[in-house]
Amino acid sequence: MQSTSLEKDLKATSFAFGLFMLYMASFFLRIPARLPVLGAMRMDLLLVLVIFGLILMAKTSTKSESPISKYVLFLLIYSIVALPLVTWPGSVLGKGLPNLIKAATFFYFTYKLVLDEKRLKIIVYLFLLVNTFRVIEPLYLNITQGYWGSTTSFGWDSVNRLQGGPYDVVNGNGLAFVIASILPFYHYLFGARGFLRKLIYWALLPVLLYTMSLTLSRSGLLAVAIIYAVVFLKSNQKFILGLLGVIGIVIFFGSLNEIQRDRYLSIFSKDTQSSGSAEGRISGLKNDFAVAMVKPIVGHGLGTSQEANWNFGGYAQPSHNLWLEVWQELGLIGLIIFILYVKEIYKGFVVTNKAMANSSISSEFLRSCLPAMQVWLAMNFLFSFASYGLTSYEWYLFGGFSAAMTRLAKYSTSAQEQS
Repeated sequence: MQSTSLEKDLKATSFAFGLFMLYMASFFLRIPARLPVLGAMRMDLLLVLVIFGLILMAKTSTKSESPISKYVLFLLIYSIVALPLVTWPGSVLGKGLPNLIKAATFFYFTYKLVLDEKRLKIIVYLFLLVNTFRVIEPLYLNITQGYWGSTTSFGWDSVNRLQGGPYDVVNGNGLAFVIASILPFYHYLFGARGFLRKLIYWALLPVLLYTMSLTLSRSGLLAVAIIYAVVFLKSNQKFILGLLGVIGIVIFFGSLNEIQRDRYLSIFSKDTQSSGSAEGRISGLKNDFAVAMVKPIVGHGLGTSQEANWNFGGYAQPSHNLWLEVWQELGLIGLIIFILYVKEIYKGFVVTNKAMANSSISSEFLRSCLPAMQVWLAMNFLFSFASYGLTSYEWYLFGGFSAAMTRLAKYSTSAQEQS
């Protein structure tokens, strides 16, 4: 009976899932920006509306049982209810809410449409493919055309930093985050499975790390360190991983030029020419906290961190700390809702892990995908202390993956018990 219901749901949502994959490719590759005619047609918005309508019409038997979904809804409702109390309601309506709704679609569509392992494979591998392209494109342009995209201070001078491609929207730190996001999946889905997959992993790894070095992103380097620290802790082959880690660190720092080495050493040392910008991050967090305290309970309004920092802090940048960004925009009330949301994502992966440990699920993909997502979550949590992202896609795609993985694990366990 359960299998029959799933087959009906898969059939009823097949077209919507196909459009969702098209939307993901368009979103990450910025297809409307590359093809202006599609931008003029508002292609992404049309896709979202059609997918949403198809889901509503599908009338699937799959119920929204995940507690994660209610906190996404709470964030949306609270952002609207707080409009009369925030500093800039116009900015909330014009920018904050549209961006949050766009990001939240990743949760809603993933949870509603990723109903079986095959679809999970498709979305994970598509995520890997498009984000790998986002890394390779600027690297290729850098090698062939001298493309960089941005600069940063180095003492009294400025030096080049590699950012996303000409059509992308990520700076150097954003490109480093893209690299850090795909590394756990390559490690678990490719690094330990079959000769060809291992070959792809070990061929791509130096390319990804070399591109990371060109971004001059200190937070990105720390994110990579976090990824492999968590991989090390979860591994049963600690000696081999530790040895490879030491060799990798020696090779990585040995390949850096003087400017790159100075930039990364400023993470630990104040006796570098790049230490001033590192110290600026600390003072910036203090200023962000002061801006949040101007309106600590309800915040200045969704999407107004940069606006609030300019008006009350004297600098036009959003907070480079997710939690301070949320506090500035949504106040303590919104911060509590967001913390509970992240907590439910974590709990979802814990439940999935227990379900798989207590069953004889033989799917190699599910067993490889789960630790990749857990490491990705750990990295993103620690990266959040050096980046903004309340209305970015990652936390909502996280939520969708967590809810979908939990359902898949429970479904697999139930199917085994019935058989």
